[in-house]
Amino acid sequence: MINTILFDFDGTLVDTAPDLINTANQIYSKYNHKEISFQEGLGCSSNGINAFLKKRFTSGEINNNPLFDEFVEIYKNNCYLNASLFPGFQDLLKDLKKRGFKIGIVTNKPRIFTDLILSHLGIDSMFDVVLCPDDGFKPKPDNQMFLEVFDKLNVGHSQVIYVGDGERDIIAANASNIISVFASYGYIDPSENTEIWGYDLLINSTDDLKKLIDIFSLRNCLS
Repeated sequence: MINTILFDFDGTLVDTAPDLINTANQIYSKYNHKEISFQEGLGCSSNGINAFLKKRFTSGEINNNPLFDEFVEIYKNNCYLNASLFPGFQDLLKDLKKRGFKIGIVTNKPRIFTDLILSHLGIDSMFDVVLCPDDGFKPKPDNQMFLEVFDKLNVGHSQVIYVGDGERDIIAANASNIISVFASYGYIDPSENTEIWGYDLLINSTDDLKKLIDIFSLRNCLS
């Protein structure tokens, strides 16, 4: 019986790309590098700060300059300016809570940014659990955070669905023996062959996810 829905953050639940790309372009401009286009930046937006740095800087530049710390300081003040839930999620989250589902976030995004954005969106109290690597866990694709969810929410692997837009999400979910759902509307690098990721189910929109959850709810009623 499915009673728990877990989400990745960037590119799955929340559209954070605009603020990440704007921050990256501020760093690029400061060091006289070409700015990144929005479309080009989407491919980096699920992969963290280092993905943006590697897009324009050599490993030597990254190692010899405080680029990571500078990115963090700028993004900390800008991370929520343009962040928004993907279409349909506001109603979906409310519906899931109303129907008694446990909902949570398992993300590689640092805690400080995750909390700032959730608070700005006014949805920080909606989740039963929010886990980030700097809470003391290994980042995805390791499945350590998922094992912690099982303990915190007192659920088993057969009760959980995880929705994410990155290969690391699918790997971690599969390693935890939970249903992995690939959100194809997310921040996918065009060079990636997502068909070989090994996900259980695919959704193209929030509407698809709602239909999927409705199917599982019906199965719950019939079981």
